[in-house]
Amino acid sequence: MHNLGKIVGKAASAGLCLLAAACGIFEKDQRYACPAVFILQDAQNLTRFKPGPGRDITDIRFEAEIFDFRGQCDFDEDDGIWAVEVELLVQISVEKGPANRQREIELEYFVVLPASEGKPGGKRIFTVKGQFEEGRTKLVYQDDVALNIPLKNPNDGGKTEIVFGFQLTPDELKFNRARQRR
Repeated sequence: MHNLGKIVGKAASAGLCLLAAACGIFEKDQRYACPAVFILQDAQNLTRFKPGPGRDITDIRFEAEIFDFRGQCDFDEDDGIWAVEVELLVQISVEKGPANRQREIELEYFVVLPASEGKPGGKRIFTVKGQFEEGRTKLVYQDDVALNIPLKNPNDGGKTEIVFGFQLTPDELKFNRARQRR
């Protein structure tokens, strides 16, 4: 004959374990994939020349490169509407050229957001201004970029692409492409 107290005790313990496990299921944070981020190869570098027809090394005001980026994302749901908030840290190095007499630089880079929910994507342009210190020929610039992208479904985050690079003139783009072919 079995002891009823032991059976009830074991059943109660098993029930509590199942309840605790079930609670854990509901409390678990769902993880979604962040959007993919790419640097546009043709726009990763920038060579800015002084005004005029010259295009040799003595005509360079500065050269810049997007040399690194890092990011993280967080998903947010408000009344059934999902969004992914992306934070990017963009790192740009700038080297002074022989034609830069004022020590100042100004350049722009862009971030292209994807189309979502039938709305066209958007291009945001960010300006970088800096000045070379006396006797220095290199600057490193870091910029934090916050992006909010609406999603139909949080699982779409991993299918989303963000592209960025320098905002180039047609001549600067042509120069980059010619340099890549060499």
